[in-house]
Amino acid sequence: MATPLPSLSPLVLLTPTHQVRPFTCGNVEIDRFLHDRAAIEQALRLSQVYVTVDAGGAVCGYFTLAPLAVRVEPSFLASLGVGAVPYPSIGGFLLGRLGVATALQGRGIGEALVMRAAQIAKREAAFVGGVFLAVDPKDDRLMQWYAMQSFVALGGKGRRMVLPLRAVP
Repeated sequence: MATPLPSLSPLVLLTPTHQVRPFTCGNVEIDRFLHDRAAIEQALRLSQVYVTVDAGGAVCGYFTLAPLAVRVEPSFLASLGVGAVPYPSIGGFLLGRLGVATALQGRGIGEALVMRAAQIAKREAAFVGGVFLAVDPKDDRLMQWYAMQSFVALGGKGRRMVLPLRAVP
């Protein structure tokens, strides 16, 4: 029998009061980023770091979101449902690092974090423009997982996948 899901906070921006050191998701790179770089990169305005925490203030899940411009390629525009544009690149958002505490994995928290990231991107696009949420999965397993979240692979040499913001509720 699965342990009941703990009560988690709504998503908020990372602050110095959040307990990041106990966080572990099973991926050293994702853990290390939260422990050592997230607050610095947020302070530099390179990205925003959104967290959900337990009742004690320990981070249980997080993701980063940053603006992104992508060179216009016909396949990219087609995947977004956008016709020809008179610009060399178009804007959107990058879902950077994302992690869920090991003890909470497999309960839909990762999917919920992706959906909230997409909703935040769509909301911000209404103010600054942008037509996609992109992600760069590190391996085939993650590519399959993001495909189940409605992201579409762009093909080519990289692993970049996009979710058209018009598809986000």
